[in-house]
Amino acid sequence: MNIGILGAGNVGKTLGKGLAMTGHRVLISSRDPHDPKHSSWKQEAGESAGISSFNDAARFGEIIIIALPWSCLKDVVETIDPVYLKNKTVIDVNNAVHFDNGPRLLLVDTSAGEIVQKLLPECHVVKTLNTVSDKIMSRPTFKEGTPIMFISGNNIPSKSQVSALLTDLGWLRIVDLGDNRQSRLQESIMLACVISEIQLQSPGSAFTLLTH
Repeated sequence: MNIGILGAGNVGKTLGKGLAMTGHRVLISSRDPHDPKHSSWKQEAGESAGISSFNDAARFGEIIIIALPWSCLKDVVETIDPVYLKNKTVIDVNNAVHFDNGPRLLLVDTSAGEIVQKLLPECHVVKTLNTVSDKIMSRPTFKEGTPIMFISGNNIPSKSQVSALLTDLGWLRIVDLGDNRQSRLQESIMLACVISEIQLQSPGSAFTLLTH
């Protein structure tokens, strides 16, 4: 499958490399795709991965992943020709959070996931991968047990597509929380995970569910 990733930071590169190594064709994107700092990533990710402009990545992808800082997400999305995104599945991995005087969510009565869906009304937005750091987004392994990944969104076929990609990335336990409003819950879980990491001084945490 062709995957277009908006963003070429740690998250975009981690997901791009992870998906390319499982057989997908990937384009990550940047305002400056020719920056030499991206060359080592292209070598590591292999021949099925590349870097381009935001418009080219959006046009290329059958599925789009938004891996942009929250502060610039809206501006970047608005530069993309809407025809390249129409009716596509869009994976939102973002969190609206700031760290002044301790980590806190910026949004109270809505969520980043709901805002992204409003920005892209003709897309099927699926929220996932926002509860973990980029270090464990691909091939997560924990000696204590199998981590869990949550998804939410309004379109069932799109959630099935995203679940398949998560499985390719090594997520073996996936829980569908429901429609796009559950992005609020996922972003709260992210905050709990971040605070736990700070308190335990143990980065790279993930959640699991224990069942009888």
